[in-house]
Amino acid sequence: MKKVENQYVPLHRFEIFCYTVIWASGIICAVYNLLDVSSSLNNSEIPDLVPGWSWLGRRKDTCPEWKIWTTFLIFSLGPWVILHSSILLVTQYYFSKISPIRDVWFITVTSLCIAYNFGLLSVFLFFGLTLIYYCLLLFGNQFYIWITSILLLGVWSYNDSLFTIFDPSSDGEIAYLLLLTLYWHQLRCISFSLGSLDKAKSKTLPNCLHFLAYSFYLPCFFFGPIIIYKKINDANTNTTMKPLCKRLTKLIINLIRYFFWMFFTEFILHYVYINMFLQNIKVFKHFGITALSGFGFGMGQFFFIKYTFIYGTVITVATFDEYIEPPKPPKCISRIYLYSDMWRSFDRGLYNFLKEYIYRPSGYHNENVRVGTKLTRSLMCFAFIFIWHGLSWEVFLWTLFNFIGITVETLARIFGKSSYYFHYVKCNLSDLNERRFLALITSPLTMLSAISNFFFFGGIDAGLSYFEAIFLLNTWIENIIIIIIFYSMCQISIEFNHYKKSKKQ
Repeated sequence: MKKVENQYVPLHRFEIFCYTVIWASGIICAVYNLLDVSSSLNNSEIPDLVPGWSWLGRRKDTCPEWKIWTTFLIFSLGPWVILHSSILLVTQYYFSKISPIRDVWFITVTSLCIAYNFGLLSVFLFFGLTLIYYCLLLFGNQFYIWITSILLLGVWSYNDSLFTIFDPSSDGEIAYLLLLTLYWHQLRCISFSLGSLDKAKSKTLPNCLHFLAYSFYLPCFFFGPIIIYKKINDANTNTTMKPLCKRLTKLIINLIRYFFWMFFTEFILHYVYINMFLQNIKVFKHFGITALSGFGFGMGQFFFIKYTFIYGTVITVATFDEYIEPPKPPKCISRIYLYSDMWRSFDRGLYNFLKEYIYRPSGYHNENVRVGTKLTRSLMCFAFIFIWHGLSWEVFLWTLFNFIGITVETLARIFGKSSYYFHYVKCNLSDLNERRFLALITSPLTMLSAISNFFFFGGIDAGLSYFEAIFLLNTWIENIIIIIIFYSMCQISIEFNHYKKSKKQ
């Protein structure tokens, strides 16, 4: 998955300005149509809408997942995280050389949090899963780890109703959160087991207490992101710590920033009815491609902000703890035009997990491998993604389209290095025209990437509705306009990426 960077070729400022106007106009037009449709439905009798903020005088859309996440994060997890970080500060300053004290505290506070929110039986569930993976180290073989992992993930996917025993109420919120947490916990168990195989093969088992402390680290326990065990080892070698005042200042500033985006999301839900559209997508697809495009853009940004708030808040606390170096928050999807960048930049922790344990397994660290080997590795990564996300049809189609996109992108990179490309394309085009040509052929893939996300975020009906609108209901002129808009987005993304890199340098 190593990215091959192309040399940056600057375009004239007026041309970039035109691309910016086209891209912004497309977004504004689509969002305006979406807001117009939402406003016309505000006073209608739709059960998916609930009373909103009184000072806005509008009804509000409901998103069960967003409500569960924010409520649990703020009210159920928040006080425990404050307790976690407060005691950790004491251990860091007075018992920094006695790591077992820190490890015991991680295990204790997380176990108490689980017991308080989910019940004592849930604590045994997570301890049992951790001990299963610790016992697998006795075999010293990654085959047993992967087979066990796939079987357990299959059990969670097809028997998720088993978790309702932890939630006697009818809403199933506890069962949902428990299942979500179990998926994240299993990734940590896999990471520790595979990262400790070398020790296990030498008949030296890793410290079980350290295993539990890593897998029970509270800020990342319920919602991720996954931080691979190798990063934990690297971080623990650093004994220097930033001043407490500086850490607190950064913590407060980042929390204010992320909670502002939570408030902004709640505000937007009064004007853009994402969940209501998803529940009635077969009806609303007849509003036309412009409103559907606005809905697609709004849905993508809503889910981006949702994950950014959860990940950003968790990462901010983990950064304050300085126990680990967490991955960066998700990159805005509106400026990602390559499939590889989407996987590399959205969930960076999951990308590191896939790269470390599936794409570059032991003995295959050389990047100069055959294209068949690269595609096989990618297929294995997406197969695991499909299993880990729950073995549903919408996830299957999402992973399938992503695998196709990655495959096409990989083959295009290889073709770009060939003598045929050099003689028939590069020699006949100037550097400026070559950049325009590459952005043009990338545009359909960018559009396919956007549509594939509709399957993942919106389900089968949302994804099929977009395919139907583009390939059956749209005219050729409408599709050409869409390609021009995505082409402009690609050019703007290239400029923005270059700006970010030059700023770092």
